Amino acid sequence: MKNRFLYGVFCLLLGLSGSLSAQETDTLGLDQVVVTGTRMAKLASQVTSSISVIDKSNLKESGHINVLPALVRHVPGLMLNERSLVGFGVGPGSGGNISIRGISGTPNNRILVLIDGQPQFMGIFSHPIADAYHSSDIERVEVIRGAASVLYGSNAMGGAINLITDKGNEEGWSGNLQAGMGSFGTRSYTGRVNYEKGKWQSLLSVNSSKTDGYRDDANDSFENNALFYKLNYQAKEDIRIAADFQLSDAIYFHPGTLSSPLSDDRRDYLRGRVALGLENQGDKISGAVLFYHNFGEHQFTSGFESTDSNQGINFYQNLHLIPGQTITLGVDHSRFGGEAINESLPPQAAAGLDVSHRINQTDVYLQIQQSLWEKLHVNLGVREINNSQFGKSTVPGFGLSYEINQRNLLKISSAKAFRSPSVVDLYLFPPANDELNPETMWNHELGLTHVLPDQHLEMEVVVYYTKGDNLIQLDPSTAPPRNRNTGAFRNKGIESQVRYRPVGMFHLVFNYNYLDGTDNVLFAPKHHLNMQASTNFGKFSVVTFVQQIFGLNNSLGTESNSIDYTLLNMNLTYQLIEEVKFYVLANNLLDTSYQMESGYPMPGINITAGINVEF
Repeated sequence: MKNRFLYGVFCLLLGLSGSLSAQETDTLGLDQVVVTGTRMAKLASQVTSSISVIDKSNLKESGHINVLPALVRHVPGLMLNERSLVGFGVGPGSGGNISIRGISGTPNNRILVLIDGQPQFMGIFSHPIADAYHSSDIERVEVIRGAASVLYGSNAMGGAINLITDKGNEEGWSGNLQAGMGSFGTRSYTGRVNYEKGKWQSLLSVNSSKTDGYRDDANDSFENNALFYKLNYQAKEDIRIAADFQLSDAIYFHPGTLSSPLSDDRRDYLRGRVALGLENQGDKISGAVLFYHNFGEHQFTSGFESTDSNQGINFYQNLHLIPGQTITLGVDHSRFGGEAINESLPPQAAAGLDVSHRINQTDVYLQIQQSLWEKLHVNLGVREINNSQFGKSTVPGFGLSYEINQRNLLKISSAKAFRSPSVVDLYLFPPANDELNPETMWNHELGLTHVLPDQHLEMEVVVYYTKGDNLIQLDPSTAPPRNRNTGAFRNKGIESQVRYRPVGMFHLVFNYNYLDGTDNVLFAPKHHLNMQASTNFGKFSVVTFVQQIFGLNNSLGTESNSIDYTLLNMNLTYQLIEEVKFYVLANNLLDTSYQMESGYPMPGINITAGINVEF
């Protein structure tokens, strides 16, 4: 394993040698403008939480049709359970689980995914649907590492991933067509058209991906077709109206484990989203009112069927009344739930099925941001929760950011986060318990960022400690076993990142996370290291990515199996003319044999080649 890792590093460094053409420098962390950490545009140096930014160029560099795999390269401590070559699937045994700082869940409901600040999760199980997020629709991604419930509510325990949709930046018509084919019968197609004129901007994208699967012993094929449309209207200089619609229709064959392979476990799932937003921007007052409706239908050959929805309204206003101070007042109302059936289950196992269950939650939050002496930025916040099932709760948070000088930045924060019990926790199947309380967690962290004077090199180190309580777990001491708030965890660790991009040279990103956890959980390696280098050779560009994992528990059994593995991926592109580019994506070039989840082998070497045409 050590030799594999050294070979991967050698390939990474080899890509840095040779004659390199000039590249445009990117904006490093302290000078980036972010919106996720404060509900308004602010410099990252003034935001007290740990935040990672992945822009459009980073998404393109990864070569992934789905946006989530691209995040792993740029977010310390983020782990993604991949399953198929182009998709993740849904239901037991599927992929798409996201872990940040060792915090995840089964189902995956302790990391919150947002689209333009609006929460996205399945109404019954309260987890995001990973196959619904496509890179072609996204302009940038901002990831809060650590507790984010004060601003964004339930599920933001390990962090919040905000997918910011593309708003266009070219007058007139623009777009691209992309097609690729590769190993194991994998095909992917993307079409994107943007039109902007005067006060109007619209974006339409279509994505289609399909693979025959790489398992010889089972059927693990996957297919997904998606549509996205967005319309923006700049009504006035300070008023913008935005509406968007998204639809994703997927078919996933769950292959089962190596010991119990399956050939006909088909899972069909349709996911959709409709959103409408009104934004106001003023010198004294700014904010937005956002309406959203997420819906889905799932149908499995096992007999499980469901319809669900997650709908709500987010209203917030930022008040700039005193120099250096911003007061944010917000109200979030959501209604989520659905109905599930499974006629193949005996009556005693079908508890809560064939009945529609809904949960209402209304939260009010206040955040005060104060800048002092242009160097010290203090953040105080509190959220009051009113849930129709468990009642009321309070979530506070505190943070400060201190710009020591132009080179050094210090951040300290302490915040509480929570997860409201989901419909499946409360009402479905024999373990259901309608007396559950929310899961809670405290996150404490201290971070230091150092930037060299020319700002071509940035280094960040964060030390964190998280304490989770009231976790909802199955209590086997009762008959029958029931869900109870009996779980707890204590995670501590160090995460670091280095970004280097000198003028006319290469772009290097290195991040590392060390995790010391008290509980045996999936997708939480003890050591997690990522390195990516991007270079240009005339019309050729090469992106090399190395990942090293040590101490990953891939089973929840009493005799857990800790594994190590190394991955090497490369993305080679050739710019034929300004509008036409050919690409080759090569994954797992070391042909590493590994299982992120016990019983589910990952693919060996796989290659995809294609063409991208801009217009």
